[in-house]
Amino acid sequence: MLTSLLKGLTSGMALLVAGCSNMMDTELETQLLSISPLGGAENVPANPDIMLTFNRPIMAGMEQYLVLHQGGLSGTDVSIACSWSDGQRTMFCRPDLPLAPGTRHTVHVGGGMMDAAGRHVGMGRYGGGMGGQWASGSMMGGQSSCRGTDWMHENGSYGMAFEFTTR
Repeated sequence: MLTSLLKGLTSGMALLVAGCSNMMDTELETQLLSISPLGGAENVPANPDIMLTFNRPIMAGMEQYLVLHQGGLSGTDVSIACSWSDGQRTMFCRPDLPLAPGTRHTVHVGGGMMDAAGRHVGMGRYGGGMGGQWASGSMMGGQSSCRGTDWMHENGSYGMAFEFTTR
């Protein structure tokens, strides 16, 4: 009797844990937690470290969805080199050459970025608080086709833009 009661309790606990675990997975989507420099930052060094941090691992190759522009989203792409650390949770990028001083630049995090499980990365929960704006085709000079539909986020934007100005 005691053995069957313990087995029943154990089975019930296993179902509860599995149910909560699945519920937590759907509620805790992968998020962009931080970016540096923040959107709106001023006096950023000409050779900045651009760092993005996520709460879950990001799929290999997703650095293709990060572009640095001189000016706004329709500005010239600036060549950057990126690498990952912390189990694909932190991306570090640095421009190949120093950025023009006293100039606005934009970090564009494309909406096609996916986590290691193949789910879109959420940006809206924290992005606005970090100075980000949802990127529209009109912000890219009406040239949304130059990035392609794989750059689109589930919300129809082309990801998020974070502008900063160099010193």
